Amino acid sequence: MRDTLRNLRRRYRSARYRLRERVRPVNLTRADVAAALREAGLEQGDTVFFQAGMAAFGTIDGGPQTVIDALEEVLGREALIAMPVFPLTGPAIEHLRTHPTFDARTEPSRMGAVSERFRTGEGTLRSVHPTHSVSARGPRAEEVVAGHERADTPFGEGTPFAALRERDAKQVFFGSGVRAITMYHSFEVVREPPYPIDVFWPERITVRCIGMDGSECEVSTLVHHPRMAPGRIDVDPRLEAEVRRRLMEGGMRSVRLGRGEVLCQSVPQMFETFEDMLADGVTIYDPRILEGEPQR
Repeated sequence: MRDTLRNLRRRYRSARYRLRERVRPVNLTRADVAAALREAGLEQGDTVFFQAGMAAFGTIDGGPQTVIDALEEVLGREALIAMPVFPLTGPAIEHLRTHPTFDARTEPSRMGAVSERFRTGEGTLRSVHPTHSVSARGPRAEEVVAGHERADTPFGEGTPFAALRERDAKQVFFGSGVRAITMYHSFEVVREPPYPIDVFWPERITVRCIGMDGSECEVSTLVHHPRMAPGRIDVDPRLEAEVRRRLMEGGMRSVRLGRGEVLCQSVPQMFETFEDMLADGVTIYDPRILEGEPQR
């Protein structure tokens, strides 16, 4: 039922987008995208974690490659760009049951057209993880993606997410809204004292993985418990609005681009907001699904 509802929402958004473009088309250029990224706070040499949803803006001339070109223009050659290239088609535990092998060389990203174009671009590296792999390009990209397969969790120490936080990366939500807030999962596992809610399935799942060089290994990973999914931020607009409000109060920048919005904030600042939210009993999960959940 959950997957059916998601598919219905996806088809509705696609039909609404096509109708709007016929009735009132919006065309954007590389210069428009670059200007919005600069206004959002990106500068030469930044490290950036970029999550994108292109359909929010209108029509961007040249498609995903234009977005990547604009991003590289603004950041310059000394910047490091990372994007999520998750292969997930649903909850991680269900995905792994039907996909017992992950090949970093060929598994497509299902995180949008921009991330898939970036994944296949020249010089892009990819971490080895069956549910939450990350692609990176730029100086020291290899350090960011290395060792993900050996990390204790998909998001904590030894993962690209921890590496990006250590490098004071800037999080950019390019039309995706804050519902695509993967960095919160990193907060869940690196926080001290430990995050008060037990969000993971109690058993690890072992998956055969193939790296970018063709080498094989087995990865034993934790996955989020599927009972957390129905009330999560990506399916609850009211919760998304509340988290967005808190992030904006914490210093996140918002810039309009066409019909959509570009949001930007440093990852360490986001973690400070997450801590403040938690103190007030606000997480990315609907409180109703947390009733009776194991607490630490």
